[in-house]
Amino acid sequence: KHTVDLAEVVVEAEIFPRILNCLKDLDNQVRKNAATCIREIAKQTTELAKLIVHSGGAAAIVDYISESKGNSRLPGIMTLGYISAFDESLAMAVIVSKGIAPLKDA
Repeated sequence: KHTVDLAEVVVEAEIFPRILNCLKDLDNQVRKNAATCIREIAKQTTELAKLIVHSGGAAAIVDYISESKGNSRLPGIMTLGYISAFDESLAMAVIVSKGIAPLKDA
């Protein structure tokens, strides 16, 4: 369904950091779709996860999780998990972005 090639095409369209603004949209469906898109990119490769983190994505996803309710939080939670799983420096970026408390409270 979703591949590394597709994720790279999406990233090459220069969606970062603009898509992070969609995580603050007034429409909950726009917010959830943005988080889902970021999740699908984050899970593909270490390089794509790093791109997300370096564009401020870890902090934006943490804010998204904190501000969302119910199942809408799931794409954000999964994104932080995918990012953290790649390596210690990315996991530390999630921690520095204050990502532990929202995950614990979810």
